[in-house]
Amino acid sequence: MFLILSILVCTIHFQYNRVNAEYYTAIVDITKAWRLSQELVSDLNSYIALEETRLNEIRKVIKLLDTVESVNDSTTTPYQQNNKLEEYLGNPINAYLTMKRLSSNWKSKLSQLVDNVSSDPSSNDDGNSSDDLNFSEMSMNTIRSRVKQHTDMLPGDNDVNGAVDAILRLQSTYKLPASRLAYGQLIDKLSCPQLSAAQCLEVGKQAYSQGDYERSEEWFRVAYDRLFDELEEKKESGIQASEEDATVNDDIDEKEVQPTVGQILDHLAYSLGRQGRYAEALNVTRLLIEQEPTNIRAIKNEAYYVEQISLGEGRIGPNPRPEAVSKYEQETEVYEALCRGENHFSPAPSHLLTCQYYIPHVFYKIGPVKQEVLFPDPRIVMWHDLIYPSEIEEIKKLATPRLRRATVKNPVTGNLEVAFYRTSKSAWIPHSTNEITDRISKRIRAVTGLSLETAEDLQVGNYGLGGHYAPHFDFGRKREKDAFEVQNGNRIATIIFYLSDIQAGGATVFNRIGARVVPKQGAASFWFNLLPSGEGDLRTRHAACPVLAGSKWVMNLWFHERGQEFLRPCELERGTIEVDDGL
Repeated sequence: MFLILSILVCTIHFQYNRVNAEYYTAIVDITKAWRLSQELVSDLNSYIALEETRLNEIRKVIKLLDTVESVNDSTTTPYQQNNKLEEYLGNPINAYLTMKRLSSNWKSKLSQLVDNVSSDPSSNDDGNSSDDLNFSEMSMNTIRSRVKQHTDMLPGDNDVNGAVDAILRLQSTYKLPASRLAYGQLIDKLSCPQLSAAQCLEVGKQAYSQGDYERSEEWFRVAYDRLFDELEEKKESGIQASEEDATVNDDIDEKEVQPTVGQILDHLAYSLGRQGRYAEALNVTRLLIEQEPTNIRAIKNEAYYVEQISLGEGRIGPNPRPEAVSKYEQETEVYEALCRGENHFSPAPSHLLTCQYYIPHVFYKIGPVKQEVLFPDPRIVMWHDLIYPSEIEEIKKLATPRLRRATVKNPVTGNLEVAFYRTSKSAWIPHSTNEITDRISKRIRAVTGLSLETAEDLQVGNYGLGGHYAPHFDFGRKREKDAFEVQNGNRIATIIFYLSDIQAGGATVFNRIGARVVPKQGAASFWFNLLPSGEGDLRTRHAACPVLAGSKWVMNLWFHERGQEFLRPCELERGTIEVDDGL
């Protein structure tokens, strides 16, 4: 754009020099000057039209991004907006769609559009300063730099894939039909947008790539239904879409392309074939051939399915559950059932599950701690209202800029690594960071009766889309490399503060005893990881269930053995030690 304007100015300058600037000496020259001015008007109008086209493209990007009006309400404070945004993105469907929107290819187009802006006008031939042109606070170079910085920091395709994985995890854990997710029926009293046919197809493809053919089949069937819903909606409306919206979808967000019936049937047939359901795959393939008679691959697949059926191969219906499953699969089944609230364990005696006012320290003489015993042996308790809302907000403020992807210790190498079975971000905050963290640490020491001398820093965690932590032990086992530091000892106890309420999911479950802790803002759960003998208590294996709806914030503290010798002494008898089953 700047080049075009420069050529125009140079042309005018050249014409001006040719007539030697003495227009007043002849009417014919004045006539030429008038005609030249009209050409300039025409050229400037062309330039304005080009600039308007560019600006309209930028406006389309703004429209694409600025979609959550309730969150961007100018009448609310930044604190209220942040809470609204967390609530909005706590819905996994909203989070997935937001990630798709922010990762689209509009980013490269926006950079090109902004790069076409004229160069920095902070100086000019007339000697006017940038203040005269209202560029004192932000030059065009600054705008370009900020646009590039912000677009580079936005989600990419890997984040979209991670969001789809989270949806599949939620579907598996909570046994949610794909149709409920696609039609915005996640949980009661929670409104969700519907997924398009293209988005359902995307989820199905990812399930297929992971070898989950039954779930991919389910998503492809829903994609098929959604496609006809969309076609019917367009037919009823009488128009495809407004011209502007169509332009936004076509020019800015090219990833959202409505699939064809043939594409969906093709994927569905493959999913059925992979399951050995050849008769069903054959029927779907024949429907595909009706749609696309020249599809060579479909014709070959039809012949293959016919051959397999003639040989007596294949079956009808979903895969039966295998007779033998691994210990990991057994554990996963128990863990997911507990997450859904299904407990197949024998219940603990009710008279041992008590609620009481607890005075662990003289500090609590006037205001005792509200204690709930959730499980008697191993003893798991929850202390209600142990941390105040103002303290929670301060902890979040401290943690947010420090959040990094949570890691786990590799039992073989001893190194800290990112793992697929732990999806959250965490931040470490020293006890002495400020007056509030110091006060919380003193409260922890008082209520647990344990020393913080060798305890770890406070770890604050925020779980992402479908965030979870699969079954694990908090203590280190002797067979693991660098299981624990000799000078500090093993992790003797755990306390978890729940810094937020959650709409659905996100429970802490103990998959070997059937205990289940539902997060409640301000409460903290506590248990010992080690037996009095110092051996690991295998019954404390636990997991953080996937967050179905809401934003889960927690704060963990792990106590170590050293310094607890006289606070939790060994018993006279060694106690029963379970055999480690290798998990």
